[in-house]
Amino acid sequence: MTFPNSFWGTIGETFDRMADKAALAASQSAGGSMRIEPDKVDELASFFEAEAIAMENREADVYRLAQVPTAGKDPVSVRSASTYGQVADGDEEAYLNNYRKLAGVFKDTAANLRASAAQTRTNDQDSADSFRS
Repeated sequence: MTFPNSFWGTIGETFDRMADKAALAASQSAGGSMRIEPDKVDELASFFEAEAIAMENREADVYRLAQVPTAGKDPVSVRSASTYGQVADGDEEAYLNNYRKLAGVFKDTAANLRASAAQTRTNDQDSADSFRS
């Protein structure tokens, strides 16, 4: 099985973007804090949700990384393909599992951002209502 060059470029771009996004998402899910303009929260939540969906849509491509065929029947080729498959999808530390987890973190971050925005709007409305009473 061969992959077009555009596939590898896409994977490279994904890795480049994932580091920054993962740090932001991890800070949110770990109870960290970040300040976001209230009118931008929904936009940021949509961004995380769209990225999670895009990652899930690319999951089949990532899975194919674990299915690399051997280049030959010699022991080195067989072991190399096997090792590559293990790195891609061999255990809890494998790339595919962590890729799935990151998509989950993005989804959770989007949900948390939306919930926080809804709570802030409710609090703001309650405060405004208390001034009118």
